Amino acid sequence: MNSIIKRQGCFWPMLDQELLLKASLLRNGTAAGAWNEWRSHIDIDDIDNLDPGSYRLLPLLYRNLNSLGIKDPILMKLKGVYRLTWYKNQMLFHTIAGLLRSFNDAGIESMVLKGAALTLLCYGDYGLRPMNDFDVLVRNEQAVPAIRLLRKLGWSPMDFEPDERYISVSYSHGFEDDAGHQFDLHWHLFSQCRDAHADDDFWEKAVLTGFHDVPAHVLCLTDQLLHICVHGAHWNITPPFRWVADAIMLLNNGRNAIDWRRLIAQAEKRRLVLPLQDTLNYLRETFNAPIPPEVLKRLQDIHVPGIERMEYRIAVNPPTPWTAMLYLWCQHCRLTGNAGLPYKIAGFPAFLHKIWGVPLWKLPFHGLMKTFSWNKNPVSRKHSQ
Repeated sequence: MNSIIKRQGCFWPMLDQELLLKASLLRNGTAAGAWNEWRSHIDIDDIDNLDPGSYRLLPLLYRNLNSLGIKDPILMKLKGVYRLTWYKNQMLFHTIAGLLRSFNDAGIESMVLKGAALTLLCYGDYGLRPMNDFDVLVRNEQAVPAIRLLRKLGWSPMDFEPDERYISVSYSHGFEDDAGHQFDLHWHLFSQCRDAHADDDFWEKAVLTGFHDVPAHVLCLTDQLLHICVHGAHWNITPPFRWVADAIMLLNNGRNAIDWRRLIAQAEKRRLVLPLQDTLNYLRETFNAPIPPEVLKRLQDIHVPGIERMEYRIAVNPPTPWTAMLYLWCQHCRLTGNAGLPYKIAGFPAFLHKIWGVPLWKLPFHGLMKTFSWNKNPVSRKHSQ
């Protein structure tokens, strides 16, 4: 039987954040009651100083309160946040479309991920989901040509230049252009699944759509739900509870399109049962999401090995130098599959060599340097994994 991570901190919403989610997502009296309680806890003149995760929900809150006919002076401020989000996303989507067009012209297949895809598929309004960057997946074998093209187009890699060795053991890398736009190029969908053919069946079921008149793929709705839940179940410097809104919007708009058997099979195949189980349980219990009880029972009954439990506990809590190293060990174990422990131990230095891009003889010194510099640069923690 699988145990669920305690719902305190980590990636779970705090009480006020949960009230805000209910006010933004639910209907009628439940939403109004949550709004009144949340409203009593905040200062209308200080709304710009909300935590970043809560602030990103304000456009969705505005739309829901407006549709419910709720009158409050704060709605004018919320409308301003909504309109600014609409404008910024229009500009960002223009940039995304240009990049996708360049990929298409170069023969590189692309799949739009996360916020940009969900804006089109579930939200249906450019003003509802703020985004600071955007994410695109390419096929694993096209990662190197995609990076070369990005460099020609003026996109610079963040932190370091990813080479073929790094690509072979990692899953994504960040880029930035001269205008300050940030973009994550993925060659694998999940950080936990980095082998060469990990994403083949995602591509097989992908849906071709138009993105500002540019052809691009998006995940099918079943795989979207898996991605939302697994990606959401991860600690982040910015409170990551927007995954709840994404999942509820998807389920409200496409519940009949969810292939629950595929969802369970994909999670089991990729050893991602725990994050999916925890998030689906929370959505059903707290937001009455339309998730069949038999799906939750099936996930509960799947055996989960100890190393996957350790990997999950590391992922949902604030990282330390030591847990970051353990997380890398978990990724190395995934890549080496059923190989024996001596083989895994012997191959771990080569894995770190590819991830960190330093000679083997420098690995101990480099590891110590990363440990000592850990607390000085929180942003680098993402890239260490």
